[in-house]
Amino acid sequence: MTTFPCFLAPTQHRKQAAALKGTSNASMTLHLSHGPCELALLPEIGGSTGAFTYKGMDILRPFPTAEVDASAGPLESAGFPLFPFSGRIQNAAFTWNGHQIELEPNFPPEPHAIHGQAWQNPWTAKKTGEASARMIYEHTPGNWPWAYRAEQLFELTEDGLTLTMHLTNTGTETMPAGMGWHPYFPRHDARLMVNVKGIWRSGEDMIPTEVISPSEDEDLTIWREVDSLSLDNAFVAEEPEAAIYWPARKIRVDISADPVMSHTVVYTPKGQDFFCVEPVTHSPDAVNSTHGADVTGLQTLAGGETLTGALHLTVHEVAD
Repeated sequence: MTTFPCFLAPTQHRKQAAALKGTSNASMTLHLSHGPCELALLPEIGGSTGAFTYKGMDILRPFPTAEVDASAGPLESAGFPLFPFSGRIQNAAFTWNGHQIELEPNFPPEPHAIHGQAWQNPWTAKKTGEASARMIYEHTPGNWPWAYRAEQLFELTEDGLTLTMHLTNTGTETMPAGMGWHPYFPRHDARLMVNVKGIWRSGEDMIPTEVISPSEDEDLTIWREVDSLSLDNAFVAEEPEAAIYWPARKIRVDISADPVMSHTVVYTPKGQDFFCVEPVTHSPDAVNSTHGADVTGLQTLAGGETLTGALHLTVHEVAD
């Protein structure tokens, strides 16, 4: 099976992170709390999440402290946003409305562009209450030739977290659009179940070309031990729902999302202490795909239009 890896090795992570804008651990941190839930946000580090805990237990992998790794960036965070697209764009180029768009490859040594610009730039942030905060990134046209505003609204509840994402085309020309969230979960003894119906296949260039039914080894519609999986794929979601269960901690997290989050990326790297379950609106390289938007999930925004989607993490304590 050929997959399209989302990440580099940990040492390469740090080299890449050091080159990103706004990646100092000395950056401002916002802290939110609601009952047993606590959340830390790192707006200057690509609009990232620093930590999410329930009764002191890490639900997301926590961001390292400055004493541990002063060069850590979004790739070491608890999660980061994907705007205005998710995944790779092949060779950082595509054609849109008759115009050739040339992007900057932003994940060396790959020739592709990945996850847009917002995760590699500082955001502004404001608490809107003890349990809520909004982060905003304003993009001015560059090699991505459209202006846009990306927003994340985080709201804690007694048993979880709601993240509402907005992508607004603040220019006048129609642009391709997508978004998503890239959380990292601690592995431990995790089990995973995702409501999926298709999996995107890729070639040696790590760009997906077809969507087919998952094989038996890729079937996530039943509980699977994360350590038994070898996945780095985008899945088409029957409905955007997933669940993670840690038996030793007796904690389960249900992940649900609005229908616009029509894809879920699952990454289970061997030998790592984390894994990823990422609700996103479209398949990788959707702008170059021979499949239609009804398959890829690619959105189109005219000037002034906004794409909105919400996702929810709900924490349950599981009895013996």
